[in-house]
Amino acid sequence: MNLKEDIIDVIQRKLWTVEQILPQAQELTDKTNELPEEAKKSIPHFSGDWSEDTVKKYIEKLHAVLRDPIRYKNRKLLEEMGLQTKGILEEMFDDSLGIRDIVSLFSELQKFSESITDVLIHKVILLAWLKEGIDKAKEKLQGILDAKTALQRILESAIDENLRDELIQRCAENLGFIGSAEDTISKVKFIREFEVSVQYSEEFDKFSRVLENAYDKLTKLQEDYKIQNEEISELVKSKSLLEAHELLEKKLEDCFQKKNTLLEEWKMYSTTLKSLEYEVPEAPIGLHELEKEIENLKSECLNRIGEEGLVVLKFLKGEEQFPQGVSKKSVIKALVILRPLFSKFLKEEG
Repeated sequence: MNLKEDIIDVIQRKLWTVEQILPQAQELTDKTNELPEEAKKSIPHFSGDWSEDTVKKYIEKLHAVLRDPIRYKNRKLLEEMGLQTKGILEEMFDDSLGIRDIVSLFSELQKFSESITDVLIHKVILLAWLKEGIDKAKEKLQGILDAKTALQRILESAIDENLRDELIQRCAENLGFIGSAEDTISKVKFIREFEVSVQYSEEFDKFSRVLENAYDKLTKLQEDYKIQNEEISELVKSKSLLEAHELLEKKLEDCFQKKNTLLEEWKMYSTTLKSLEYEVPEAPIGLHELEKEIENLKSECLNRIGEEGLVVLKFLKGEEQFPQGVSKKSVIKALVILRPLFSKFLKEEG
């Protein structure tokens, strides 16, 4: 087959297609002319190219308009919002009043925040609600409008944009999440005060766990050990949230070990002094304060039992070897001073 025959074949096939389409087009034109002027306003205009596929799609659209103009009009109202209506029951498009309510609520919400309406459309949240029914969709949209004050706080929060988008999406899907979102924002702001770089780029549940753990460790360092903010900042400054969490975990372990050691030392001095009728205050909570108080107690012990007494006491507690070079007289003197302590211990044990 030569070029001329190929061209004739293509033209012939196009002519056959035109012959198939023309009767349909004439029939639709006749039906359109019979419509009242108001109904004709909903007729879609042909604006595509004159390809076979485009023409056929336009004819299908005309069929839908003429077959059921009310459903077509209501579907078009939703699609003009940007909604893909595939999957919605056809019967739902009979409810013109309900569709108008949806469009009105959506428009009001869009004026408040396009970020939220974009989420509802692009994450197919609104479509999912409509598949459950118009009343469900209306209830959800109204609920978001009623929660504008809280949502405004989230929208205006000075946090990572990706995290804010994630929180807004979760709030739009479930208004009960608003409290959790605000708690997340509060924790992010608190941690950022220590110059930690809090960037959201991971799966939300994992991010939340790390954030929660880092927050808990920070507050424990402050409350249980009275570590100053400046010291914490120096540790985690410019670190990522995950890096900061690991450093805080190590710091907390070190503080735990150190405090246990210090409390043992505090107990040794305080028990000794109490046996000598010295009033000892409660052990301070903070590590630095506890270290200072131990120095005070140690100094008081030195005043009361002397250096030899203190050395003997540590030996008896198993903390040091027996001191070489200490005279028998010094040992006896130290034991005499420490006698009330051991007498009290024996009475308690008995």
